Order: sequence, then structure tokens, then C-alpha cells
Amino acid sequence: MHSNFFWIIITMIFFFCTSYTNDKQKTNKVIKYFSNDYTKARKKFIDTSLMAGASIKSLKNPNKGPNNEALYTDIALFGSKDAKNVLVLISGTHGVEGFAGSGIQTGLLQEGITSKLTHDTSILMIHALNPYGFAHIRRFDEDNVDPNRNFIDHSESLPKNTGYEYLSDSIAPNSISFFSNIKSFFKLLWYGVKNGQTKLKFAISGGQYSDPKGLFYGGRSKTWMNQTMGYISEKYLVQAERVVVLDIHTGLGHYGEYEIILNEKEETAAYKRAKKWWGDKVKTTFSNESVSIHLPGSFKLALPRMFPNAEVTAVSLEFGTISSMRVFWALRSENWLYHHGGRNHLKAEKIKSKLLRAFYPDDPKWKFKVWIQGQKIVEQTLMHIQ
Repeated sequence: MHSNFFWIIITMIFFFCTSYTNDKQKTNKVIKYFSNDYTKARKKFIDTSLMAGASIKSLKNPNKGPNNEALYTDIALFGSKDAKNVLVLISGTHGVEGFAGSGIQTGLLQEGITSKLTHDTSILMIHALNPYGFAHIRRFDEDNVDPNRNFIDHSESLPKNTGYEYLSDSIAPNSISFFSNIKSFFKLLWYGVKNGQTKLKFAISGGQYSDPKGLFYGGRSKTWMNQTMGYISEKYLVQAERVVVLDIHTGLGHYGEYEIILNEKEETAAYKRAKKWWGDKVKTTFSNESVSIHLPGSFKLALPRMFPNAEVTAVSLEFGTISSMRVFWALRSENWLYHHGGRNHLKAEKIKSKLLRAFYPDDPKWKFKVWIQGQKIVEQTLMHIQ
């Protein structure tokens, strides 16, 4: 009896150790899909894309990286250019958020996602749509513009955000001293108490067009990224009858968890398709249930206008990191550094590190979870559109 008990314990230990070793090996494999800077991420993506037989087009940004390196948005097409069904996977729309998206793109290719394509379906991967923000560890582009606030009709009067204008000295201050931060905190707190959290969120992040050095600035004309997306759409997507866009983001939501975000009303065909394909993880900004507020300048809303004859389903695939308050304060500090402190400031490294970790935690478990969920969503999407 004692002998049998001994062997049961040994067997349990063996299976536990084997399971632990296998999980660790899987995690270590996945971690290699991710990179810790733009140059390494780009090299991995290009090398893997070529091995997977991609047709690659690299569009050079007019600006340089922090080490004077050239910056590119890279477009990799897998499958026929004339395919009727196109799945578009985008990383780096919001610069620093590109590390997660790049890891998912590279991992999908290394895991052989292209072998699952039928003859009438293609995958278009856009790597580092905002290469300046990606390389410089910024959420915004070379003009301090938030890309997802720039897709408006610039021939018309620019939208006004009166809440932002009232709070601008607290959202994007000239100083981040202790006393300045305390003053800003109480001003923001009082605005939320007086007007409600929804109005406070929109005042901060809904987009503003009055302060070029402020946060979430939408710009006064089409940015390089906006024009680049127009070029990509005309070159690769005009023939498609069905276009599905997964734009990968980080920074909103519970740690390591995902949400699929639409800027569509619940009664629309796009929302109903998304619910059918991806289930309860789908949220719309119109319902106030999403981790994101509604953004009139989002490029997801511009895509259906670009392809009026196609079935367009454009969503953000958002992965949570830290609390929204900590994300905001990290953005606020980095914005001050960029416009006032300068890259050689004593606090520069600490501020940049906090911003990076707000959108890309230095945590193998987080990366593994993001990868697993990202892979699942892409595979589900292909299953429904082919």
C-alpha cells in the first residue's frame, strides 16, 4: 500500500514538472515574437514575412528615429492582390502600442497563418502604421497628432472640445512639479464631480483641435499616416468585396484581457456581424459599455466611406494594461517631456520607461496572454470570412 502511494506521488510530480516545463517552453517561444524596440520589431517582421512568401512594400516616413535611423511603414501582402476577401492586420497606429501588434503579426506568420488561406482570401499586414511614434516611444506622430482623431473632413470647421479647452492647463501643463500636479488633479477631479465621468473622459481623450502641443490633438490637415492609409487602401483594397480590419491597440481595459471595439451602432450590419463572429467581447462605443469613448475622428469610421460598395467590418482589438488613470498620467508626463523637458532631461529615461510599460508591460505572462488571444481572434475571423 505504501509502495503504491509512493508511486502515485512520483507520477503526480512527474506530470506537474512536465506540464510546467512545457508551459515554460511555450512561453519562451512566444516571447521571441515580441521585440523591445522599433528596429528589432521591424527586422523580425520583414524577415518572417519574406520567409512566408510575402510581397512587401515599404513606405518611408520623412522623419528619423531617435538614433537617426530611417523609419518605415511596411505593408506585407499574403495571397492574391485580387482576392475578394481581405483581412487587414494593423500594428502601431498609436506608435508605442505597436510592440504588442508587431509581436502578434510576427507570431502569426511564424505559426503558419498563411497556410490557412483559401484562393479568394488574402491577409494584408500593415506594420508600424505610425513609425515615428513606434520608434520614439510616443503614442502620437511626428506632428503630435493622434492618428485616431485625424480622420475627419478637414475642409469643414474643426470640431470643438470645450471641456478640453477648460482643462488644457491640467491635461497638458507646462510644468509637472509636485504642486502643479496637485493643482491639476483637483481641477480634473472637480470637473468629473460636476459634469460626470463620461464628460471628463471625452474632455481629456475625445480629441481636440485647438492645442497643437496638447494631448489627443487631431491636427488641422491630413497627416502622413492618414495619407499613407489612403494610399494603402487604393493600392490593395479597392477590388475587395469584403474587408475586415483588426487594428491592434493596448492600454485600455483589464490587465491582459481584450475587447473588440466598434464605432458602430448596435442596429448596424457591421455590429451584428462582429457579434456573430466574436461574441460577447464585442463592444460598441455608442453604448457606453466599451473601455473606449466614441471617437468621431477614428479611421475605423473612415474605412466604410472609402469602400461604399464593399462589406467593411473595422474594429480595434484592444488589450488592457494598467489602470486608465495611470495611463493618462504617463501620457501627460511624456507629453510634457516632449514639448518642454527635452530628451536629455534628468527624468527623461524614467518618463519614457513609464510610458512604454503603460502600453507594453515587461511581463512574459502578459505577452503570452496577448499572443494567445490575438491568434484566436485572427483564426476565428478567417474561419468566418472564407
